[in-house]
Amino acid sequence: MIRNRVWIALALIALPLVGRTLWHYRGLYRPAAPIRIPAFSEFTPPQPPVGEAAIDLPESAQASEEAAPGPQRLVLFDQAHSNRFSMAELRSLTSALSSHGARIEVLDSSFAFDELGLEGRLKYSSSFVVVAPSVVFAPSEVAAVEAFVERGGRLLVVLDPTRTGTGIDIFGFLILAASDDVSAANQLLQPFDLSFSDDYLYNLLENEGNFRNVLLRGFGDHPLTSGLQTVALYAARSVQTHTGTPLLSGDGATLSSLTDAGGGLAAAALGPGSQTLALGDLTFLTPPYDTVADNPRFIQNLAEFLIGGERRLDLRDLPFVFSGPVSVVQSADFTLQAETLLALQGMSAALLPAGVGLTFPEQPPPDGDLLVLGLFEPDPELEELIEPLGLVLPAEAADGRLEAPGFGSFNPTGIGFVGLARSEARTTLVLLASDQAGLVSLLETVGQGLLSDCLHSDTSALCQVGEGAGLGSSSNLDFDLSFEETFNQ
Repeated sequence: MIRNRVWIALALIALPLVGRTLWHYRGLYRPAAPIRIPAFSEFTPPQPPVGEAAIDLPESAQASEEAAPGPQRLVLFDQAHSNRFSMAELRSLTSALSSHGARIEVLDSSFAFDELGLEGRLKYSSSFVVVAPSVVFAPSEVAAVEAFVERGGRLLVVLDPTRTGTGIDIFGFLILAASDDVSAANQLLQPFDLSFSDDYLYNLLENEGNFRNVLLRGFGDHPLTSGLQTVALYAARSVQTHTGTPLLSGDGATLSSLTDAGGGLAAAALGPGSQTLALGDLTFLTPPYDTVADNPRFIQNLAEFLIGGERRLDLRDLPFVFSGPVSVVQSADFTLQAETLLALQGMSAALLPAGVGLTFPEQPPPDGDLLVLGLFEPDPELEELIEPLGLVLPAEAADGRLEAPGFGSFNPTGIGFVGLARSEARTTLVLLASDQAGLVSLLETVGQGLLSDCLHSDTSALCQVGEGAGLGSSSNLDFDLSFEETFNQ
């Protein structure tokens, strides 16, 4: 009886173990086949089209680098309007500019406290670059930039929809704040028939890894598009112009986020005269996007555009029309007195920003820049220096009036004349008046930078320097239409 109970107890203990073994038994162990691991060394992920890292300068660019004067090859970058970028991001562009021999200067937020300001620095610049501004330009700044472009300067304005204010869209892709950059840029570009839209371009069918990374193959006929087949832009704004030239355009599948419509949308355009360029993307200038597709070639073309203009210096660019020491040449009738010395001291101070000074040689040097001080009376020693201005002095005219190109003839009493003559050898600034007091007053006017108070054209000006009938009646002045247009601008 006891033995049966032992066997029953052993059976009860073993039964769960046997049942569990039978339940989980899957047969004899057979090792699994080895897992096939992909040949990662042979795997090539998709890559964007990559352009050349560096492009040799064309012979034409090398030749122009040797021929162009140094002071006219300075590119001014704006960082004075709360611009949302750093100069380090533009290294590809600044390196290309440096390789062409250009100098670079940055206008920062302290410009309001210096003597030059934006208008003064544009006087010696060849081009002006504005990137992602968030503060509008003052009306005087817009006027200064417009006058700068009229004199042959070049303007590049770059926006990027990822460089606006705070805020992110529901997908986390794009910053969507008040587009103060569009307002600031369009205010500056309005005189040049260019404007940005508050949008970004996208393409769902063909792109560079993301629908906002558009590939553009529609190019306007201009040296800026030379050598281009495909340009990749990243979240670019579209640009409009009525009389300018669309430069980089997308196909029918490239759409605007503002309207979800497409067809010939441009991400870059030139204004009339091809002196002003609006560009809707900044990212393509930054690494590594500056190496994608033909972006390196386009960046080189941008550099050549910025230094390729013919910047014309005129009276509004004083004192930067001078490139070296200025020798003072004076009429025998003009004597140095206390008032004269004070006026010359003021003129010397006005030349300091240009890095030049006044010298007083006994005889006019054969070359080098000159400041000629004389009276309307003929002076044989000054005749050769005044002749390029095309003046008819009162003593040489039958009616005793002064005749100046662009101004006609007029009574010279109370009037001072300022003339600028430029040649390869020298720049000559001529100041003439009826008497010594008027000449001193004229010298003070020029030294204080007050030519804006005078009637002026590009190379000459008439200033009131005393009492007289010279500027007292409009009948004494005969202006041609071209001068009136220049003055009214």
